[in-house]
Amino acid sequence: MACVKVQVRRNALADSRGAKKIKNAYREKVSGRRGRPYADLDGILDGIWWIACTGAMWNQMPDRFGKWNSVWRCFRRWCGSGLWKWAIQQISGKYNELLVAVMLDATHIKAHQDASKHPLPADEQKLGKTKGGRNTKLSVAVNLVGLPVSFDLVCGNEHDSLSAVNTLKGLINGSLILADKAYDTNGLRTHILDEGGVPVIPPKANRKDPIFYPKEIGKWRHRVENFFGRIKRFRRISTRYDKLPETYLGFVSLLSLAEWIEFDFVHSA
Repeated sequence: MACVKVQVRRNALADSRGAKKIKNAYREKVSGRRGRPYADLDGILDGIWWIACTGAMWNQMPDRFGKWNSVWRCFRRWCGSGLWKWAIQQISGKYNELLVAVMLDATHIKAHQDASKHPLPADEQKLGKTKGGRNTKLSVAVNLVGLPVSFDLVCGNEHDSLSAVNTLKGLINGSLILADKAYDTNGLRTHILDEGGVPVIPPKANRKDPIFYPKEIGKWRHRVENFFGRIKRFRRISTRYDKLPETYLGFVSLLSLAEWIEFDFVHSA
């Protein structure tokens, strides 16, 4: 069943009509880039999807997807231009009613040694030093049905609560914000209340002042954990091989976009 779902997402993403529609709308409204259109857009998307699934090196991509360097340059260009983020915003903007509850969490991503081979300082690459070596952390906020609406990449040794404000930017107004005990800080609670949201965060055991926590509502938080489980099936996500944060987030955005396309298709049908 899982294989069928993955194939449906890949087919939805690589459909030439949908891909060209997204690309043309993006070029008209956001990007100023002009020039000759891609000869085989389906092959490029298939090649990127193959890399996301296998985690292989770019130069090991099969020839049936085209020249690996051309596919890589195309993916790199899209990551830098903000195409993936813009496409997600276009689809998720139609379902703002699902932001009545936002689930927030972060997950550790083991960084491969190839991810550290860059002249930039480790903190600029979002690589933190932990007991197990270099590590990075993916902070994600999902909506009521468990679809991603915001994500950020931070150093692996950074506390979860420090990235929460940036991840929740623009999502708090009138929403229930669900998170685990790692986010139980007075500063974050105050920020959520000031923005018009309602924090649903279990209090830590060492809190002096008791805080009411509705456990039945708090159970919804498992949906962000489910999202982590789904995207970590892809080898390129479960281990970070990319040197730059924007290219790693490009794969996260690609898989998030595939989930949104599948949801939008089923919901419209």
